[in-house]
Amino acid sequence: MTSDGALSVKQQNSILDAEASINVWEGSIRSGKTVASIVRWLMYVRTAPAGPLAIIGKTRDTVARNVLDVIADLAPGAIAFNRGAPTCRILGRLVHVVGANDAKSEGKIRGLTLAGAYVDEITLLPEAFWNQLLARLSVPGAKLFGTTNPDSPAHWFKKNFLAKEHTEPDLGLKSWHFVLDDNPGIPEEKKRQYKAQYVGLWFKRFILGQWVAAEGAIYDLLDDTVHCRPAPSKDRWLAVWIALDYGTSNPTHAGLIVLATDDAGTPGLYVVSEWEHDGRAKGQLTDAAISKRLAEWAQQELADVGLEPVVALDPSAASLRTQMRADGWPGLRSADNRVETGIRNTASLFGGRRLYVDAEQCPVLWEQLCGYVWDDEALAKGEEKPKKENDHGCDMLRYGVQAARGVWRAWLPELAAADGGLADAA
Repeated sequence: MTSDGALSVKQQNSILDAEASINVWEGSIRSGKTVASIVRWLMYVRTAPAGPLAIIGKTRDTVARNVLDVIADLAPGAIAFNRGAPTCRILGRLVHVVGANDAKSEGKIRGLTLAGAYVDEITLLPEAFWNQLLARLSVPGAKLFGTTNPDSPAHWFKKNFLAKEHTEPDLGLKSWHFVLDDNPGIPEEKKRQYKAQYVGLWFKRFILGQWVAAEGAIYDLLDDTVHCRPAPSKDRWLAVWIALDYGTSNPTHAGLIVLATDDAGTPGLYVVSEWEHDGRAKGQLTDAAISKRLAEWAQQELADVGLEPVVALDPSAASLRTQMRADGWPGLRSADNRVETGIRNTASLFGGRRLYVDAEQCPVLWEQLCGYVWDDEALAKGEEKPKKENDHGCDMLRYGVQAARGVWRAWLPELAAADGGLADAA
């Protein structure tokens, strides 16, 4: 969509051609696919056969942000909704708002006989939910409209639907592929900013719109001449986080991450110190001993700083959390353990030169980051997982990155939006 609100030719053509039973706009972020799909959805709601309608996304919150808010911007008088409510009204029609965040979600639509559905980010839905949804679209003339960013080529939606669009016409599917440059409403400077926010695998998917598999090194952009840097002096430290990955026989690995400004006044995140204990090699420590040694390390590192750390603790470390709370640790919180999201955000902050590691003070972390790879055996099964080997520092770092989201979301707003489902409303 251009600055004056006009749709591009590609958007217009997709809207006019979307007459299949399943209509999918797929491709890169900010490519205009969401606006085109929503315009077509509004046209359908006005003329749809009688029966219930539904808008579906990973959660109701992402549906509100990625779909309902966009409708309100495009056609304010067309929609009435309350955030989080299970229904809304669009052009006078009652529309169910459904979050499908796990396999059990399919129960939310069992029994419905739908006349139409709009799906935000199809690849984030469980396959069982999608199949149940198709079965629920049983009103004669019912149609589905949806969007998605690319995922792995082994993803069930790519293999079972998009790849069969031209070979199995009985699927009733039609798709349109969009890339960032298909959106004429985004200035070139803004496009360069978006391109800088994603690196590696996520650049290929979210910027180039490619359905590509993960392979090789996870942080393949790392360069010790760029990303190894000590933090600015302590008088420039603005906030502090301690992130911790917990193990009993496996290593426990903690890191001290600070927000600081460099000589040019640019803020960034710096990993300035690490504490590690390998229970297998050095003998197991009790939770009380870990808490005590961590406190001694933190006090030494934060002497004369005057900042109280937020502690992002491994969510599996229930016993250590109890011990640390009893020992008076402030700012304890359970870490965000979404693996792919944490890796993507960490990679993007490295790529945007907003995240640095003091390799002299954190040699174990730096070595693990450089050796962090995708699991070949999992990839062969169509799954994308890091290899679970020498990764405790990597887990710790993504805990810290996610804990600092309130800071870096101002630097990379599009990346922050991706935390809850990629916003694509341009």
